[in-house]
Amino acid sequence: MTRSLSDAQLDWRVILTSPSSSAIEACVETGLGISLIDRARVKPTMRILENLPKVPTYEVYLLRSPSADASQAVSALEKLIAEQFRL
Repeated sequence: MTRSLSDAQLDWRVILTSPSSSAIEACVETGLGISLIDRARVKPTMRILENLPKVPTYEVYLLRSPSADASQAVSALEKLIAEQFRL
C-alpha cells in the first residue's frame, strides 16, 4: 500500500502500527486514518475510497498440519477462520 501511495506521488504518513486488526479498524471507523482492509471486513461505518491507486493482489491460505489435533474445537476454529476470510 505504501509503495502504491508513493508511486502515485501522494503525501502520506504512518499514524499507527499495530498487530491488532481491531485497533486499526477502530482508527479507520473514527476517521483517524485509512488502511488497506479486505472488502469482506469493511463495516457499514467505513467507506471505500475509490480514487486511490490500485495495490497488488494477495492470497490468503489456511494451512492445517496433518498432525494437528482433530478435535471438534480445532475444526470449529478452522471453519471460523475460513468463514472470516471467505476462503
